[in-house]
Amino acid sequence: MKPTGRYMEKLIASLRHEDPTIRRRAAWLLGKLKEKSAVLPLLHCLMENGNDPYILADAALALGEIGDRQATAHLIFLLQHNSFLPARLAAVEALGRLGGNRAREALTEALKDQNQVVRIAAAEALHALDFKNSVRSKESRS
Repeated sequence: MKPTGRYMEKLIASLRHEDPTIRRRAAWLLGKLKEKSAVLPLLHCLMENGNDPYILADAALALGEIGDRQATAHLIFLLQHNSFLPARLAAVEALGRLGGNRAREALTEALKDQNQVVRIAAAEALHALDFKNSVRSKESRS
């Protein structure tokens, strides 16, 4: 059963709740539901919660799950200009899910990151993108 519009409205509104745990859960759930109408509110959530690495991470992961490439530039910014490791790792994962040339370039650049964990995550995301592309290529030839 698909959630109603009213439920989605409440869930999106929860991204601005005073309790950070509720904001995190709302972001996570919106990602799992792949709710397209939540993309802009999640982008605002990224901008408004710059001091909370876990809200940033959950919002980034949700954007990756939803799969709307308009989030790419924001995720690249998060990866390149944030000092919180959970947020940066989530940005890498989300960019790996989104794909596209800009995401691939950012992930390739992340292979030179000062943090080894970010470098490994970027390599894994690039590998997954290459695998997806090779599978698509084989399917289109069939």
